[in-house]
Amino acid sequence: MVDKRLPRSLPIRVYLPACYDALLSQRYPAIYLLHGLTYTDSQWDDLGVDEAMDAMTKAGKLAPAIIVMPWERTGINLEQAIPQILVPYVDTHYRTLPARQTRAIGGISRGGGWALRIGLLHPDLFAAVGLHSPGVLSPDLFRIPDWAETLRPTQMPRIWIDMGDRDTLRFDLADLRKTLDESAIPYEWHTYPGEHAGPYWSAHLETYLEWYDLGW
Repeated sequence: MVDKRLPRSLPIRVYLPACYDALLSQRYPAIYLLHGLTYTDSQWDDLGVDEAMDAMTKAGKLAPAIIVMPWERTGINLEQAIPQILVPYVDTHYRTLPARQTRAIGGISRGGGWALRIGLLHPDLFAAVGLHSPGVLSPDLFRIPDWAETLRPTQMPRIWIDMGDRDTLRFDLADLRKTLDESAIPYEWHTYPGEHAGPYWSAHLETYLEWYDLGW
């Protein structure tokens, strides 16, 4: 995607439901999934999210949804690019349901940090925020209480947090949990066996997708 407000192009991968081309009048929820540090827009695809969505929607376990996976290239500030540029672009070029309640954002590791920042700063856009082994962006841990004060109860997104019990970021995540508690931000917390690595995230893809699907 090219936009004059961006310093360079913003590559995106877009997953479309199998029924997208056949049901031309149907619109779909949108999930924005962000990759981790050193990865690209292919991370979620490489983990198998496309195949998981296909299988689960075919089995009737999920409603069909569009998944948008941007690449955080050097020089691009996702907190500006996603709300101001990417979301309007996707809503214009794809048959989304362009409403807060049918839009979610999530991410792995650093992508989870971005998802938390964007979700709390733009509560009008996202009703759900998924943090999968999140790496909280500096200095967001100290900003969260201020962000929370600006949110009315009806603006607070659903928040999911999960990590492996051997995750290298588990001590940082304990600090995040403490900050969320002190800021009275509700969240759902899950700890599973595993490390901060691809096999862990791949093993929980279906669980993640089921949680996002609860919003619609």
